[in-house]
Amino acid sequence: MSSVFEYRTIGININLTPPPDVKKDAEKIQGVSKEFMEKEFPDYYKNKSTNIALQCQNLINIYGKKGWEHYFQGQIGNLILFYFKRDIESVGNQIEYILTPQEESLIQSLDKSQRP
Repeated sequence: MSSVFEYRTIGININLTPPPDVKKDAEKIQGVSKEFMEKEFPDYYKNKSTNIALQCQNLINIYGKKGWEHYFQGQIGNLILFYFKRDIESVGNQIEYILTPQEESLIQSLDKSQRP
């Protein structure tokens, strides 16, 4: 008996943007200090990863936890395309995996039909 697969293709834009610069941002707003910006927006100015390979790895792992197999990727311009598949018959046997807030934030920009 042959398997029946469903497929997902997602695109990740790899245009590199410079990390936030608290000093430059504070200079743009008259009367606001660098220290104030760091204190009021700590998550924005700390731990900004530009490691694209790690971000792709995390994305592939999220799909893997939901039963998707990453089988190919390609690139069109600045867009990396990831191709996933899973056996439709095995979907019902999957253990329900709840995504962490960090994982949810990684996939939030995907169309709902492309989410794992």
